[in-house]
Amino acid sequence: MKASVQMKRSRPAPDKSKRKTTRSKTESLSRPRVIEAAIVMVDRDGADALSIRALAGELGVTPMALYNHVSNKRDLLASVAQRILADARFDHGKTEWRPQIEACFGTLREICIRHPGVARLVEIEGVAPNAVFAPMKVTLSALSRAGLDPTDAMCAYFTLVSFTLAQAGYQTRGPFPDLEPLQAILVNGLTDRLAKTIAMTNTPSTPWDFDRAFQYGLTLILDGIDKAIESRGDL
Repeated sequence: MKASVQMKRSRPAPDKSKRKTTRSKTESLSRPRVIEAAIVMVDRDGADALSIRALAGELGVTPMALYNHVSNKRDLLASVAQRILADARFDHGKTEWRPQIEACFGTLREICIRHPGVARLVEIEGVAPNAVFAPMKVTLSALSRAGLDPTDAMCAYFTLVSFTLAQAGYQTRGPFPDLEPLQAILVNGLTDRLAKTIAMTNTPSTPWDFDRAFQYGLTLILDGIDKAIESRGDL
């Protein structure tokens, strides 16, 4: 009876260089570096795309390596929101209510444009830091000094913040061709003098001036608030 010969499978030698690289990346991690990498990911992919596993992949480490620096996903998200908003200066120390509010919401818009994921980020339960309420405090304080009723002041705040977030969101996510007024005019034809004026001053090759549009919208809102304040003074 012939003895069977068992062939041993040769195993590839472990890639020590890869293990060394991974170890090096893990050792170089710190909480600030993890938070900064998470901010980059939120800005690029949105808050809903951020997870411990996804961030670990971005950094080239194992998910367990991140738990040495953050407790869990909520801690990570909250730290990102805190880092983005903590250094923002919403209170510019203006003595008059209107310049104060203009500066406040100009700052909020700048943050939302620089960090497109922040609006969605602070909507997640348990994530929003105290700094997220700074624009509200500035607005209510300024309008209270101006003599506006507290309820009207709160309505004014929600109008301002809704306009700012929507305008910044459209700027960072758009433009959406089907929603562009000029595109609608070109598709449907020039029907009146206003449409012709728009078409002459805005061509498909001319980018929309978001800064001018924001300032125009903000001015309209503040003019309305000004009238509300004046009407209370007449009572």
